[in-house]
Amino acid sequence: MTDEMRDHNDGAFSEHEKTYIRTELRDFMRKNPARAPFHLRLFDIIQRGVFSPGLQLASGSLALVLVAGTGTAFAAQGALPGSALYGVKVNIEEPLQGAFATSPVAKANWNTQLAARRLSEAVQLAAQNQLTPQAAATVASGLNTATENFDANVAQIATSTNNAMTVATLASNMQATLAANTQVMTEISTAVPDVAEVLAPIVSNAQERSIALNNARTQFDAAVQSDGDQGQIQAAVRAQLEDTRRQINDVAQTLPSSASTTAYWHAKQAQEEMQSGQQNLDQGNYAAALESLQAASVEARAAQLNVSIGAQLANAAGIRLPDASSSDSFSTTSATSSVDANATTTSSSTPIATSTPPAATSTQRSHHRGRHD
Repeated sequence: MTDEMRDHNDGAFSEHEKTYIRTELRDFMRKNPARAPFHLRLFDIIQRGVFSPGLQLASGSLALVLVAGTGTAFAAQGALPGSALYGVKVNIEEPLQGAFATSPVAKANWNTQLAARRLSEAVQLAAQNQLTPQAAATVASGLNTATENFDANVAQIATSTNNAMTVATLASNMQATLAANTQVMTEISTAVPDVAEVLAPIVSNAQERSIALNNARTQFDAAVQSDGDQGQIQAAVRAQLEDTRRQINDVAQTLPSSASTTAYWHAKQAQEEMQSGQQNLDQGNYAAALESLQAASVEARAAQLNVSIGAQLANAAGIRLPDASSSDSFSTTSATSSVDANATTTSSSTPIATSTPPAATSTQRSHHRGRHD
C-alpha cells in the first residue's frame, strides 16, 4: 500500500483506491486495538477489584504492587494538601494500605497512623507558612475521619471481655500522637504567627480529643480491675511496668542534647509516672498502678514524637523548637530492678531537663494529677 500511495503523491485517489485504503486501515485497527494509558487501566483495576466484596485484599495487593512499580506511590507518600499527588495518597495509596488491617486492633492502630499523618501535614505546611484555609480544612476533615473510625474500632474491641488492657494501650498511643503534635503546632504558631489563626482549630480539636482520650483511658484502666482475677491483673500490670521501663530507658538513652524543652518535660513526667506506678504496684493498688504506667507510656511516646517532629521541622523548614536549658537539668533514676514488690532498685543517672510545662500539656496533666492527689 505504501508503494501505491507514493505513486499518487501528485494526484487524487480514485474511489476504488479510497475504498482499498479504508479497508486496510480497518483491518490494521482490528488487529492492533488501542489501549488506554496505564494509569487509567490501573484505576479501572482498582475500581473493579478493590471495592468488590471478596476481592478486596487480593486486588488491593495487586494494585499496590502496580502503583509502587510506577513510582507513583513512593512519590505520593510525602504529598501535602494542595499538591497534585495528594489525591493519590489519600484516595488510593492509604485505602490500599488500610485494606491489610483486618482486625479491630489493627484497624485502630492504622487510624492512629492516619491521624499522625494528617497532623504531620498540618505541621509541615504551617512550618513553611503555606497552610491555607483550604489545606487546613482538608487536614481537619481527615483528622476527624481517623479519630471517629478509631473510636468505632475501640468501641468494638471494648464489647469483648478481658480487653480493657488492649483498649487502654490503644488509647494511650492515640493520645500521645495527638498530644505531641498539639504542642508542636502550638510552638509553630508562635514561631510563624501568620499561620496561627488558620492552625488554631486543628490545635483545639487535637487537644480536646487528647483530653477526652485521657479520661476514657482512666475508665479503661479501672475496668482492668474487674476483667480478671487478682493474679491475672497483677501479671498484666507487671508486664506493663516492664514495657514502660524499657520505653523510658530508650528515651533516656536516645534523647539528644538539642531536644526541645517539651521533649525533656515529657521525659521527666514519664519518669515520675513510672515511679508512681511502681509504688502503687508495691502497695497492691493495681488500677492506680496501671493508670500511672499508662500515663508514663503516653509521656514517653510524646517525648519520642516531639524529637522526631522537631528533626523534621529543622530539616524541612529550618525551624528549631525551643531548646531545653542545660542549667535546669537534673538526674533521674531509671529503675532496672525486677518488678518484685520487695526488690530493691538500682538506678542509672540520665540528665533530663526540667522546664515549665507546655501549655497544651499542662491542661492534660492537671486533669491526670487531679485523680491522684
